[in-house]
Amino acid sequence: MVSSIFPSARPFAPALVLLGVLLWLSAISGTNAEDTAFYKSRPDLYPLNLKIESSYPKKLSPGYYFITPYWEAKSPGPYIFDNDGNLVWCGWGNSGGGVAHGMHVCKYQGADHLCFFQGNQQKGYARGHGVILDNQYRIVRSVQPGGGMASSDMHEFRPVDDGKTALMTVYQQRQFDMTPWNIKTGVGWVMDCVFQEVDVETSEVVFEWHSLDHVDPSLSYTFPTHTDTSGTGLKVTEPWDYFHINSIDKNADGDYLISSRHTCAIYKVSGKDGSVIWRLHGAKPSFKNLNFSFSQQHDARFLYENATHTVLSLYNNGDNGFNQTHPFSSGMIVLIDHIENTAMQIRDYGPPGKAIHSSSQGNLQRLPNQNVVMGWGNNPFISEHTEDGELVMWARFTLSKTIMNYRAQKFEWDSNPSDSPALWSYARSPELSSPTSFYVSWNGATRVKTWRFYGAVNLTGPYTFLDEVNKTGFETEYTNTSFYTWTKVEAVDRNGDVLGTSHRKYTFVPSPELREFCRDKTCRDASFYGFSGDDGASSSIPPAGVNTVPWVDPYNPEIWSQPSNMPKQTIYAHQGNWTIGRLLAGGTLILVLIAFTASAVYGVRYYRKHQQQFVNLHESAEPLNGMAERKFSPIRTANMPWWHWRRWTGEDDEPHYFPLSELSPQ
Repeated sequence: MVSSIFPSARPFAPALVLLGVLLWLSAISGTNAEDTAFYKSRPDLYPLNLKIESSYPKKLSPGYYFITPYWEAKSPGPYIFDNDGNLVWCGWGNSGGGVAHGMHVCKYQGADHLCFFQGNQQKGYARGHGVILDNQYRIVRSVQPGGGMASSDMHEFRPVDDGKTALMTVYQQRQFDMTPWNIKTGVGWVMDCVFQEVDVETSEVVFEWHSLDHVDPSLSYTFPTHTDTSGTGLKVTEPWDYFHINSIDKNADGDYLISSRHTCAIYKVSGKDGSVIWRLHGAKPSFKNLNFSFSQQHDARFLYENATHTVLSLYNNGDNGFNQTHPFSSGMIVLIDHIENTAMQIRDYGPPGKAIHSSSQGNLQRLPNQNVVMGWGNNPFISEHTEDGELVMWARFTLSKTIMNYRAQKFEWDSNPSDSPALWSYARSPELSSPTSFYVSWNGATRVKTWRFYGAVNLTGPYTFLDEVNKTGFETEYTNTSFYTWTKVEAVDRNGDVLGTSHRKYTFVPSPELREFCRDKTCRDASFYGFSGDDGASSSIPPAGVNTVPWVDPYNPEIWSQPSNMPKQTIYAHQGNWTIGRLLAGGTLILVLIAFTASAVYGVRYYRKHQQQFVNLHESAEPLNGMAERKFSPIRTANMPWWHWRRWTGEDDEPHYFPLSELSPQ
C-alpha cells in the first residue's frame, strides 16, 4: 500500500540482493570472534567487539566512532571506538541504569561534552532524560522537558546554541475520538508526538510543537495494529502512534526540521508559530520528487540552505518489517529547489552488496571533511563513505539479531578521565626468575601514548622502573623477565608528561595446586568444582581464620596448607629490608621494658622494707617462750659482687628465723 505513493522507486535487483546476502552470510560464518571482549585489568566490563571487516585508513576521517548498542546486549550503553576498532570508552553504568541513545559530542558552556538520552526502553519509544558529561565522564547536567507531560523520549536530545537550550522529543498519550478507525464503543488513545526546545539549566520551555495540532492522523501510513510499534489505540498503554517523530534539527533562522516515520514525510516547521512551512514526501508533499522516494525514514538534517535551495540528508529505511518499498536501506542527500518546487537526490550511500534492510532506526551523519558515517539501525553495522559514495569502512559489533543501535556517529574527542588507570599483574610462580605480566588500561583516556611499568618487593617500595612501552588498544600487555610482588604503572602523553598513576597492585601468584592449570601469562577460568571426574563436586568451606588473602598477612602464610600465594623469597626479602629498623625498634622496646621492670621491683622492695621496720618497732625484745633469738646476720648488697642481681635491685636480705627444732642451747 505504501509503495503505491512511490512510483519512482528503484526496481528490485535479485542478483545483487542474492550476492549481498551471500557476502554477508560468508562474513558472519567466516568469523568465530566472541561478541564481547574481556580485559584482565577491567573484568567488570563486558563491551561488545567492534570488528572492522574492511577499511581504507588513509581515506578515513579523524575521530572516534560513537555507538549505543542496546536491547539484549550484556552491557548496553554508550561506547567509543577508534578507527582500528579498539575500545576507547565503555560507558555501561556510568550514567545510570537503562539504555542510552544517540551519543554525540556537543557544546556546553563553551567546551566539548558528551550528550545522549538515558532511560528506559518502551515499544518504539522511551522514557528518560538528557545527560551531559564533561570530558572526564562526570555527569554535569540532567535535562528534562517541561510543560507537565511525559519525560523525554529517546529519538532526540540535542543541545544547541552552545548548550544554552536543547531539542527534545516527547511521546505523550492523549484521549482521541477514533471512530474513523472503527474504535466506536469508547474513547481511543493516540500518541501525540511533541518536540520542545528547553532551557538546559531550568527546563523552561522555549518552544513546543505538537503533531496533532499540525498533522492530521489521516495522513499516516501506519494504521492501528499495523506494525509491532503502531499500537492498537484501545488502551492508554497501547496508544496508536500515527506520527512517530524520530529527529529534530534547527537552522540559523530558528526554524526546525523534523522527520515522521509513520507519515513517511519530512517537515520544515516555523520557529515563530509552529506552522508547517513545507513537506518533503508523504501524502501531501510540497515538492515533486524527480528521481527518488523513501519510506519509514530517520535522521533528517539540514546541510545547506538559502532563499532558493535546501540541501538535507536522511536515512531511508524503505522497510518497516511489514511493508517493504525499497530493495535495500540507504543514506540520501537531497536537493530541494524552492523555485521549481522539485526535489532531487544528489548522493546515495548504500550497503555492500545492496542487501541490507533496516526495518527500524538508522542514521546518516556528514562529517567536516565531507565523509559520511552511517548506522544501520536494527542491523549491527556501521560504515564510513567518502563524499562520492565510496565505502571506506565497514564494521559490525555483534552477530546477534537481538542487539541493535539507534545511531552511529563520529567525532573528534579529547579526554583525561577522573579515575585512575587500572592494572592487574600476574606471575605463574614466586621464583625470582618467574616473569611478571602486566595488564593495564584506562577507560576513556585518549591522551595516553606510552605506559611506564614499575615493580617492587614491598608495598611501600622502592619501586624499580622496568620499561616504557607504547599503548596498544584498550588494554596493553607487558611482561618483565623477573618476579615482582608489587606493581604499578604510569600513563604518559606524547610530551612525556605523566597523566595518571595506577594504584599499587599485589601480583597474583597461583598456589602449587592451581599452578598446573595456569599458563605463563594468565590463569584460565575454572569450569566446574573440584577436578575432572569429581562427579557431584560442589564448593567447599575452608576452616575459619585461614589466610586466603595473601597480602593481608604476608608474614604468616603457613596457616595455608600450601602457602604459595605469599612467595617465600618475598618474605625473606621483606625481612632483609626491614632488619635495621626492626632491631632498633626491638632494642628500644627491650630497654624500656627493663627499666619499667626494675622500677617496679625496686618500688615493691622499698615498700616491704619500710613496712618491716615499722613492725619491728612494736615487737617485744624478750625471747619467745624464754628462748634466745637466733638469726643469721643480714646480707648486705654492698658486699656482693658487681654481677649479682641483688646488687642492682638494692635488696638487703631480711633475717631468716630457724624453726623451733633448732633452738640454741641454754
